[in-house]
Amino acid sequence: VQALVETTSKGDRNPSEVRLLVQIQRNGGWVTEKDITIKGKTTSQYLASVVVDNLPPRPFNIRMRRMTPDSTTDQLQNKTLWSSYTEIIDVKQCYPNTALVGVQVDSEQFGSQQVSRNYHLRGRILQVPSNYNPQTRQYSGIWDGTFKPAYSNNMAWCLWDMLTHPRYGMGKRLGA
Repeated sequence: VQALVETTSKGDRNPSEVRLLVQIQRNGGWVTEKDITIKGKTTSQYLASVVVDNLPPRPFNIRMRRMTPDSTTDQLQNKTLWSSYTEIIDVKQCYPNTALVGVQVDSEQFGSQQVSRNYHLRGRILQVPSNYNPQTRQYSGIWDGTFKPAYSNNMAWCLWDMLTHPRYGMGKRLGA
């Protein structure tokens, strides 16, 4: 809510409330997953988190319905808005397919100096156009529409990789 307060004609500020429904479309109809009532008094924005379990397979439609009538006066402030949606995937991982470095040192060996570490990374092996040379970052001839695996730190192809890779990117969600 942007604010949650009702002001009387005398100027007193009283608590207010707003009721919302979080609904998911299942089998063509909207099903209420959460019935939420936010009560209290605040003159600034209040963010509420709602966890919805047992989601249907993607893609799916989700919405928030406001059940409290909209305010028709400046004395009642209870405007609501949908701020964001986050998908939480609850899986145990032990850094699969990840290059991981861990160093433990005794700080007394370095005195008052800040400890620094440097690594030289070539980039990731990812799919680049078949006519692209990742070392010179140049294209030769006309691209035939195919890709080849190559080391690259070119941000355009790194973004392409993040958008299309099915394991760590958006490939499953985008259907790439």
